[in-house]
Amino acid sequence: MKINNIPKFSRGSLSVLAAFLIILTSIFISTDGQCTSSFSDNNKKESLKLPKQVDGGLDYLFETLGNKDTNFDGSKVIGLIKFVDETPATDKIINLPKRDSANGAAMRITVNADIDRILEYTYNPEIPNYAIYPSVIRVSGWYPDSQFYAEKVQPWKYLSDCDSPRIWRGKEFEVNTPDSFGGGYYRYDLNRLMVLMKYEGRNVFMSVSQQADKSSVGMKGLVVDDNQWNYFYSGIPGLTMGGMGWMDTFMYKSMSVNLYIQDKNNPEKTVSYLFKWLKAGWAGLNVVRPKHIFEGSQRFARAFSALMESSTLPKPEVFAERVRELESLSDQDIDNYISEYSKRVEEYASEHPVLSDKFPEVYANGKYADNFTREERIGVLVKEYVKQAMGKHCLVYGKLVENNQ
Repeated sequence: MKINNIPKFSRGSLSVLAAFLIILTSIFISTDGQCTSSFSDNNKKESLKLPKQVDGGLDYLFETLGNKDTNFDGSKVIGLIKFVDETPATDKIINLPKRDSANGAAMRITVNADIDRILEYTYNPEIPNYAIYPSVIRVSGWYPDSQFYAEKVQPWKYLSDCDSPRIWRGKEFEVNTPDSFGGGYYRYDLNRLMVLMKYEGRNVFMSVSQQADKSSVGMKGLVVDDNQWNYFYSGIPGLTMGGMGWMDTFMYKSMSVNLYIQDKNNPEKTVSYLFKWLKAGWAGLNVVRPKHIFEGSQRFARAFSALMESSTLPKPEVFAERVRELESLSDQDIDNYISEYSKRVEEYASEHPVLSDKFPEVYANGKYADNFTREERIGVLVKEYVKQAMGKHCLVYGKLVENNQ
């Protein structure tokens, strides 16, 4: 970690360092949120000692992810699936035992959509993850040599033919949206394993991810309006809030198992259970707590459930085609949209109590997106397309949604 213009701590000022740690712990939130059990503010905790067969199933999934030569044995995860299937919903934070020095939490939701629909959007190589997870991912993508992307896998087409487990692998990158307290955002790589199989005649899909290396240094950002999926990106290293702007923070580890199973009482619903572990902070220290994972998860779940349950979201094939069209726009056409977008950002930023004070040099005179990469600019347009489809307030007024829903 790099700290500029900060004197070395003497023995007598170790208490100051301890105070910094306490403050940072209070402001740092999960940067890779996933499903939560409810959208309430109930932060009560309950400890969960995983049954042996559940812990063993998780171990087996991570071992399989790390060893490409492993043949998948579905019998080794039956105990894990049974646990998810029979665990009741809860709105409490469920603490998990640490895994590889990372703190963890587990959460459960039921989505009012069948597993076919979820897979067609969420695990579709033609639809970027950030379009389906707009509240927690800024941009993302599969590396071209990933099996899942190179083979253009469509897992939903195997739902009737997965009595023997089917597995796929891939590697992807993500940049998260700013966390809610510190305002940091990061770029990191994830190795992913996907498993499709049957349990008691019902479809089960498991997505296993593990961060490949330490993330890029955290950048200053801000959640402007989470309900409208509006976020601010400064491109400046550090944290925005909490008096810690000078700190270089990183995501060190991120591990997750997200298991989807057809609801046993209603095949039109899907149970999603997330096991999640994170290690993030500075100087190798982990300041992420289970409640931070929970709070980040709430952001994910609101947007994800809304999209999966929406009647206005374009059909997957239409969605994928529109993404391709936006990705093929000329630089000039993209600039025309982004210029309009930057003006809208300047309008609200100049009136925002934090942005107007901290970042006028970033957005003044319509230059907010001047340093955005083409990848980031396309990400803006794809998200604005999704926002228009969902009836959200948009920052690009040009029509991005076609009528062929």
